[in-house]
Amino acid sequence: MQRHDTDRVVIVGAGPTGLTLASELARAGVPCTVVERRSGRSEESRALGLHARTLEMLDLRGVATELVERGHSVRKVRLSLGHKLIDLGRLDSRFPYLHILPQSVTEEVLEEHARGLGAEVVRNTRAIALHQDDDGVTVRVRQGTHEWDERAAYVVGCDGAHSAVRNLLGVPFRGKTYPFTIIVADVRLEHPPHDDLLLQVGPGGIIVATAFGDGWYRMGCIDRLRAWSNEPVTMEEVRATLARVAGRDLGPSDPRWMSRFRIQERHADRYRAGRVLLAGDAAHLHSPLGGQGLNVGIQDAMNLGWKLAAEMHGWGVPGLLDSYEAERRPVAARIIKATDVATYAMTTASPRLRRVRGVVAPVALSTPHVQRVVREHLSGVAVSYRPPDGRRHRLDGRRLPDRDVVLANGRTTRVAELLRPGRFVLLDFTPDGATRAAATAWAGRVDAVVARRPATGMRRASALLVRPDGYVAWASDTRSASSLASEARAALARWCGAPDAGVAIAGPRGVAAAVGGTAAQIAPALPAVALVAEHA
Repeated sequence: MQRHDTDRVVIVGAGPTGLTLASELARAGVPCTVVERRSGRSEESRALGLHARTLEMLDLRGVATELVERGHSVRKVRLSLGHKLIDLGRLDSRFPYLHILPQSVTEEVLEEHARGLGAEVVRNTRAIALHQDDDGVTVRVRQGTHEWDERAAYVVGCDGAHSAVRNLLGVPFRGKTYPFTIIVADVRLEHPPHDDLLLQVGPGGIIVATAFGDGWYRMGCIDRLRAWSNEPVTMEEVRATLARVAGRDLGPSDPRWMSRFRIQERHADRYRAGRVLLAGDAAHLHSPLGGQGLNVGIQDAMNLGWKLAAEMHGWGVPGLLDSYEAERRPVAARIIKATDVATYAMTTASPRLRRVRGVVAPVALSTPHVQRVVREHLSGVAVSYRPPDGRRHRLDGRRLPDRDVVLANGRTTRVAELLRPGRFVLLDFTPDGATRAAATAWAGRVDAVVARRPATGMRRASALLVRPDGYVAWASDTRSASSLASEARAALARWCGAPDAGVAIAGPRGVAAAVGGTAAQIAPALPAVALVAEHA
């Protein structure tokens, strides 16, 4: 098999990051092929927590409901230091919890979604060579004894910590490896904790106990006293390690998965080299405290997907694709730093630092401000992006929470439902729809609707332009209709490129006709709608 299509994207790695990216591209009408070295989906639980912001983003595409139905939601996290609770139930989100779901199930749902949109997944295939030029990228792949070339406009490495794509690019992956080991085991417990999620800090390390909701628990143990070993984990080792770190016998039994791995903290020097990009664990690794890895990868894919689709369709503005690294790299860097500090503080051998930890942590977690900061950063809802042009409305770059919105015709919908097509949404608060006409020339990329001001929970704004990943690209308080329309046109050009050569006319259920526009410009066209919403 020899393919030389430069109108498509090749994704290396069919984990949650690669499958989410494939879905985003396929939804936008970009052909994509995912190559995966594994012969089948993971049957192991592995990463198991989906945070609120990740579920919000998957809800933008209608995927969150099935994931929620198949897992177990945890609203409170117990920290043994002072027995403090972090109450995720107070998050301003439709998903105010940490959702516990084996990675195997997450991958199953995401792969079915990607295939349903037209993405191709080729298994038992690995990337072995890479060459790029001005027109595209050629990936040499191997399946058994057979080799062939995959040619594409872009290649994205979503192939994990040992990324073949990153190694073939020669991108340094700088960082460190912790000297101790972590043991994970999915077991039943004769003496389970009272909380569904407990983080217990002891003199020998840390135990994180997470309930699956079906009688099994994920026990993760960072053992400061145990050096790294390549030996398989045994039930006797799990029992002894948990008893030593917890200070009591938890009675583990009936293991359905056990493993050990080294904790690493690493960051790729860059996320893009020409026509090749990196996402997920291929770009960044950090301590598992906080369960951020899978979540950051899915959020990488949601950020990159619409930008890469814009580039493929020919309307991406200069610098848009580079903004993927500019926005996502600082997010990963902050998580690496935060989890490193937390891991060090909770595994320190210093008696003095342990005493300070035992006093400071309970006091800090007793204050409402610290509680809010911890749950918002843990859940990902605190992530925001600085506008590239330096413009700073109070809403620019911020996540737009999902809200019920009353449209001009009286129908109630949700922000998430308006973003389902994966396009920009122009949210217009003005009674006469001052920005709707301004958006007509971008109708192949932007859904624009007029709606009534929501009753509660949203600040005053005349109009918002919301990105496909649910972040505010532009907002304005301007009340003058002509000035607001002028601002809207400037924002649309800045984010959505040059206007269509012709005017797209919305048809029923996503069918659009256009006069003079190119096929690439109108391929993802769906009916134009209008929304007025505001960030809470």
